Amino acid sequence: MIPSDLSVEKIYSTYQKIKPFINKTPFLKCSDEINEHFSTNLYFKCEFLQKSGSFKARGAINNIISQDKKNFKNGITAVSAGNHAIAASFVANLFNLKNKIFLYETANTHRINMCRNYNANIIFTNPKQAFIDANNAQDDGYYFIHPFDGPLTLQGSATLGLEIVEYFTKINKKIDNLIISVGGGGLISGVASFIKQILPEVNVIGVEPAGAKGLTDSIISNKPLSNVKINSIADSLSAPLHMQYSFDVAKYVINEMITVTDKEMIDYMLFSYNKFKLLLEPACVAGMAAIKYRLKDKLKNKNTLLILCGSNIDIKTWNNFTV
Repeated sequence: MIPSDLSVEKIYSTYQKIKPFINKTPFLKCSDEINEHFSTNLYFKCEFLQKSGSFKARGAINNIISQDKKNFKNGITAVSAGNHAIAASFVANLFNLKNKIFLYETANTHRINMCRNYNANIIFTNPKQAFIDANNAQDDGYYFIHPFDGPLTLQGSATLGLEIVEYFTKINKKIDNLIISVGGGGLISGVASFIKQILPEVNVIGVEPAGAKGLTDSIISNKPLSNVKINSIADSLSAPLHMQYSFDVAKYVINEMITVTDKEMIDYMLFSYNKFKLLLEPACVAGMAAIKYRLKDKLKNKNTLLILCGSNIDIKTWNNFTV
């Protein structure tokens, strides 16, 4: 069931609030050559062009502007492998807030530098320790902006769904399939919660790394897993745990979950560079790999939207994966 926090009216209201602070990222209708390669009529939502480099800015901003400023008098805290840390750093800088940003020790140089460019107070940690660190910061009076859970975070993600519906209405096309990369589940839960209320027939497909399939396993277990085994290059999709609120929405709005291998994601990092001249991180291309290697001809003659959710990667890290 979709909670009232994510009603259509609530998301329209959220969008009007965050609109002045975000980019309305572009859509791309793919060429006949690309459509033939993927055996579907493919559209991209280029959210990697969002402020801070990913969709995470939407939820982070909504957390701040939707509440009393007293909640942030001691500052904010966040946990991330990179993209959410950057978004939280961006928001802290934008609204002049003190912060403790718990960033994974494995984060690439580009992500660390982006946080520093926003004057972030970075504390390095690891996936198992990170949420403990954030809880301790909360005890010290810091407001925790959750990377993928809670009404305010999901409302931010849901505004992407609003933009998608408006775009397809404008071009007078039907959306048959919506493909979304999955980490903690906040993006797919938010986006699909809006779209399913307007267009319930849309087929929502989530994509996880084979080495970080926490939501897939959570759905099978019918409960959010609190300890996910992680072994993937797609650190943006490697959530160490799942949460009840976003899980309850996810299992209601997702039609199918698919996993892809690290090698398959690397193939489409190279493909994206060769075909589009885009340097994209593994999480961003997971959906392309899923269409080509898992769905194959199942989407033929249908309109498929793939959210390119974000990309914060430096050339050195990209080369380490692809060379």
